[in-house]
Amino acid sequence: MIAKLLRALSRLFFSNPLLFLFVSALLIYIIYDTYIRVTSGSHLIPINILALIAGVIFESKRITKRWIIVVLIGIVSFLFAFGFLYVIADSGLNKRYNPFDIFNISIRIWPLIFLVLYFIFSLLFYKYRIIPKLTEGITLLQSIAVIYWVIDYGFISSTNLLMKTFLVIGLLFSLFSIFHAFTKTHLSNTHKLILSIWSSIIMLLFALDNLHLINQPAPVENTANLLKILYLGLQYFLLGISSIYIIQNFIMLFRFLPRPWKFFNSKYFNSVRKLKDDHINRYSDEQVPAVHSLICILFIGTVFFLNYYYQMVPKQFIIWMAFVTFPFIVIVYNYLIGKKNYAYLLVFFLFMSCQNKAEKIQKINSQNIQLNEVVSDLTSEQIEKIKYIQKAFAEVDKSNKLEYLLFR
Repeated sequence: MIAKLLRALSRLFFSNPLLFLFVSALLIYIIYDTYIRVTSGSHLIPINILALIAGVIFESKRITKRWIIVVLIGIVSFLFAFGFLYVIADSGLNKRYNPFDIFNISIRIWPLIFLVLYFIFSLLFYKYRIIPKLTEGITLLQSIAVIYWVIDYGFISSTNLLMKTFLVIGLLFSLFSIFHAFTKTHLSNTHKLILSIWSSIIMLLFALDNLHLINQPAPVENTANLLKILYLGLQYFLLGISSIYIIQNFIMLFRFLPRPWKFFNSKYFNSVRKLKDDHINRYSDEQVPAVHSLICILFIGTVFFLNYYYQMVPKQFIIWMAFVTFPFIVIVYNYLIGKKNYAYLLVFFLFMSCQNKAEKIQKINSQNIQLNEVVSDLTSEQIEKIKYIQKAFAEVDKSNKLEYLLFR
């Protein structure tokens, strides 16, 4: 058994050595971090930051389809951190750090450098892969989420005129996305541009709202706080997955603003024209079925209402979970109902018919049979044959009753 396992691992190693290099580095870090935790009482990298990095690595692998990008960025970022700190220590500016301290500090600052390099690399080489693709269903979900977000924060009761103006504008955009989700109105380039910009604004608002997570301290690692650790870790993991898209949405909005070297000149208008094309091209021409839009409003609206009423989890968490889980709900719905509705209707009717087994079966009394207009057209010979068959069934019924009385 062990030999088979070793052979399987060796085949997997030679088929994907970079994955094993990544896993080996992770195991070595866990062992070393455990030692540091025992000796100093703290982790080198907080658990919440590790969860954030895990989300970034997960999405990076999904985008690039290769482990080599993640491994190379991880190695380069660590070498950069270690080399930078070593040069500072060797220059005499700070003589209290030995190579062991430099190594530990390099691990502590590695996540920040890794994130910066990863974002730069993704924006330069995977620009069109990280531009979030949009549909009418996505903008509908985002509009419902931002309406819930505004209500839960209490902005709707604000007396500030500027706030009311923003709320009215946001409501109009939301109604526009709802209108497109429930109708077959043609998605012109102007409509795509409006819906795409509205989506970017929503995601930017949610991103700014999630910035408080960065400064939130990690919980103490003990058994009593295990649920809190998992919950906070999941929040950071989702934030890591969405981080590159948040940055891309911010860039797609920021590029509309004029800069000193592009202040309403030809370069600025050419840049805006290309940016408009990016917004239009990322929006799908496919229109969602109205039933999907109805399910989205009913299901997500119910979830948001229950969380607003009972305050079970923070609004930020329930919004991100809705973004992640609802596409799977649509997939399950399509699988169950899509092309198999007739089969499920048949199963439903069979199930309903089985419910009548316990009902008392009523015997047909041959004396109560009356001839209707169709039967009255039969000949006398055919009527006699029908009466003969009825007598035969009556005799069989009597024999069954007699057998029941004898053997009960």
